[in-house]
Amino acid sequence: MKRLFWNLVLLAAGIFALYYFKIWPFKVNVAGIEYLTDKYCGKKDAPRESAICDCIVRSAEMDMKNRFNEKEYAEIQEDRARSAYALQKSIHAIRPDVDRCLREQGQEAAWDQFMNDLSTLDEPLLKKAKGVLDSGAVKLKELWKNHAAEKVGIDERYR
Repeated sequence: MKRLFWNLVLLAAGIFALYYFKIWPFKVNVAGIEYLTDKYCGKKDAPRESAICDCIVRSAEMDMKNRFNEKEYAEIQEDRARSAYALQKSIHAIRPDVDRCLREQGQEAAWDQFMNDLSTLDEPLLKKAKGVLDSGAVKLKELWKNHAAEKVGIDERYR
């Protein structure tokens, strides 16, 4: 039992280190506008990706830039959890405009593709690591409290 505990602590520390130092699976912020722009924009020969770029990614970027000052926006884009949450809130806020834009481009199915692509944002590994770390790491509890306060700050911009 003692050995299992220490193995879990070591595993949690390893996962936290990968996340904190942005190594391997945590290297790219898949919820960041920069990543989404790289993925969907600039593909003129791919109408669906182009529609996702024009109607969803660019609209979400403009929405967030209108709600946050330049410094706040940059900080949100640097933090994986905050950028995922802000992207989720922004997409919810711009959904009617997105639907109209996709309909005008005849790319209504692009919404489903984008949402399927976003399903990878949940990152089950990250959720498991957070659960393990929360159970024993005081520092992580402090980060979680700060994260909750940051979510409230983001929520206030969408009221």
